[in-house]
Amino acid sequence: QEPKTQEPKISVATQKEQIEPKDDISVSKSAIVPPKPKPIPSEPKPEPKLEPTPEIKTKTKKSKKQKKKEVSQIPHDTREHLNLVFIGHVDAGKSTISGQILLQTGQVDQRTVEKYEREAKENNRESWWIAYIMDQDEEERAKGKTVECGRAHFETKTKRYTVLDAPGHKNYVPNMISGTTQADVAILVISARQGEFEAGFNRGGQTREHAMLAFTLGISRVVVVVNKMDSCGWDESRYNEISRAV
Repeated sequence: QEPKTQEPKISVATQKEQIEPKDDISVSKSAIVPPKPKPIPSEPKPEPKLEPTPEIKTKTKKSKKQKKKEVSQIPHDTREHLNLVFIGHVDAGKSTISGQILLQTGQVDQRTVEKYEREAKENNRESWWIAYIMDQDEEERAKGKTVECGRAHFETKTKRYTVLDAPGHKNYVPNMISGTTQADVAILVISARQGEFEAGFNRGGQTREHAMLAFTLGISRVVVVVNKMDSCGWDESRYNEISRAV
């Protein structure tokens, strides 16, 4: 028989000692964690240029007080203002006289004059181009009659004027009345051509009716203009005849 060999007895304490490290053994971090690499300095990036943001203008409603202040800042024109209305029978020359006044006071430039002359020639009314200054509507130019009450302005050193060109046809009497109610002075235009004065001044004519309407509407200042005297050779007796009748 072989002799029994005794196995070495290992105590629990020794097993723990083999597994757990002793307190006096210290592990350095440098040995476990590698050192971090130092960052390489990079060149500074240029800063992007920022464009200035456009200012957004917001419209604000102005109060009534602000509007009154702005109106009060406009200098007042101290010159006297007069409204002139041209009345009379159809084809007496009211639009032509009104346009001539604007032409003589420099209210119409040469380019516009040439345009009106060209248009009047195209309509076979070459002598009516001055009336086109007041008669702006195509219907009025085609018919050769004023329909609406035309309006224009001119001024002098001492006064300001508004010209009102009233229609002379009997169908447009309401338009004539609307213009005459705004007037301070009425200018009654009479044609001296044989037959035209009689047609306007006799019963039912617009010369008589317009004069009565102006008086009824309260116009106390009336200027009588005898037009187309060249048609009768500037005959003084014809002028005196018309003056006595009026």
